[in-house]
Amino acid sequence: MTVPDAEAGGSLERELLGGPRRWRRREVAGRAGVSQLSSRKLWRALGFANVGDEDVAFTDADVEALGRVARLVRSGLLDEPTAIALARALGQTADRLVSWQTETLLEHLAADGVTAPEEVLARLGDLSGDLEALLVHAWRRHLAAAASWLSDVADDGDLAAPAALTVGFADLVSYTRLSQRLEQRELGVLVQRFEGLAADVVTAGGGRVVKTVGDEVLFTADEPVSGAVIALSLSEQMAVDEVVPDVRVGLAHGQVLRSLGDVYGPVVNLASRLTALAQPGTVVTDPETARLLHVEPDLVLVPQRPRQVRGFGVMRPLLVARAGPQRYTIDLD
Repeated sequence: MTVPDAEAGGSLERELLGGPRRWRRREVAGRAGVSQLSSRKLWRALGFANVGDEDVAFTDADVEALGRVARLVRSGLLDEPTAIALARALGQTADRLVSWQTETLLEHLAADGVTAPEEVLARLGDLSGDLEALLVHAWRRHLAAAASWLSDVADDGDLAAPAALTVGFADLVSYTRLSQRLEQRELGVLVQRFEGLAADVVTAGGGRVVKTVGDEVLFTADEPVSGAVIALSLSEQMAVDEVVPDVRVGLAHGQVLRSLGDVYGPVVNLASRLTALAQPGTVVTDPETARLLHVEPDLVLVPQRPRQVRGFGVMRPLLVARAGPQRYTIDLD
């Protein structure tokens, strides 16, 4: 059984890599016309471990990829540090994507009683072409959205300057206790359900999921009202879900620095701090953001007692709620 498994894995590897491993490190660098130092930098940036000088580890496709980056640098479109940074963004994202997809597939196959390695490899091979096509399509759609955003803000001056965004944190209630009580598989189902629901609500509401960390999701929206609607919808969706517990949501609006696919700054920290002040199933915000939300008649803001907010001093948070029938709803159907 071991030999067929190895053969199947090798065949799939050659298919995915576009051919067999043929070149050593110095050879792939020479063929691409770059130094070995630059070659190593790019290899590490893409998320791959160092290889020995005599290891035959690289394919013709690796030569082409390295040569493509070199041409971008030589053309003046990018300098080397920027090229390395873009490669690192791609490598880290691709690594998480492949891990996520592979683990999801393994769970699906295990539920169907499929656990033999050769069967898993066969299924992965059958799916690889379609997954690749979907990846390219999704990347193009997201890049198109970024281009549209750049067009919209082109008249505002410095695109690298901090931008005004609404930032929200949604935190699962009693996650630590649940993680100790639930079996590993049950906890995995809960986390996946939470991440899936949160992503659907945020995306459908016109926001962006910045990241999820176990029991917490960080999201952004362009405007305070849309951010508030997303926050309330997250609370409402989790409240009626049979798997996921309630969430607390903190919301703040202001100047935010965007870098490396993440968001930074005092506004992000404030949203995180406000989450700890919210009761289960509720959304709270700060007075400055509340002033921006007061103009919306379908939202009501209820002042809470003054609280000490670490790093921000004494603050009187406000509860965000709907004023009546849900005019603003997010359709997930």
